[in-house]
Amino acid sequence: MTDDFPLKKGTTLTTAVLGVPVGGLVQVWAGKPTLWRLVDIGGFSDAVGVGAVARTQISPGRYREVCLFDEATGTVVLQERHFLEAAADQGFQVGGRVFNAEPPSEVFGDPWEDLSTAVFHAAARAFERGELIVVEPGGWDDSDGRYCLIGAFHDGGIDQIVLETSPVPAGSEVWPATDEEQGQTISAPVSDDTLRGAGTLAIDAVHRWGVAPWDVTITYVVPPEAFTDHAPAPADSPTEER
Repeated sequence: MTDDFPLKKGTTLTTAVLGVPVGGLVQVWAGKPTLWRLVDIGGFSDAVGVGAVARTQISPGRYREVCLFDEATGTVVLQERHFLEAAADQGFQVGGRVFNAEPPSEVFGDPWEDLSTAVFHAAARAFERGELIVVEPGGWDDSDGRYCLIGAFHDGGIDQIVLETSPVPAGSEVWPATDEEQGQTISAPVSDDTLRGAGTLAIDAVHRWGVAPWDVTITYVVPPEAFTDHAPAPADSPTEER
């Protein structure tokens, strides 16, 4: 191994689910959840949440972004989601970026505001791909019942942003009052303002779960795969070009 090779000698990489980078920190779930400070948090934040990073499927049509991670050396590798090229005799080539991580020492800025911004950007890019997003507790397991879904649908000739959350964000000053007990759904015509508002509403709901902002992840939902005969999709939900 050369001196300028990005991986340190002895590095052993394990696949880990990514949290959302907030406050200069990111949580990863390998064998157990661990919290880290990324040396290049800006570069890392720009790379995730835009549909370019490798994913793992946690259930039909539901995906979370993953990295290759070595806890001993603090090495985080983001693999690109799509192959760069294919050669019959050499297999497939995949690009990636290596980041260095350290144990967390302090939180920078407002991690809840960072989470709201990340959700806004992730939702906007997901809609372009015909996907929905769900903000929920992170890890390898499917949802534990706490979630906030953000989707864009075509309804009656109008593009609508729909938010669905559970449990009901009781006592919220930004969600409208409701008599529902299990969950709450609201919608509004699509615009940059309503999309940013969706991020604010989602974070308000998440804040009430008793979790830290780095404890959650974003799940990407592909409607043609996720919404089957057993789980019907809303009318006129978008499809993804393959």
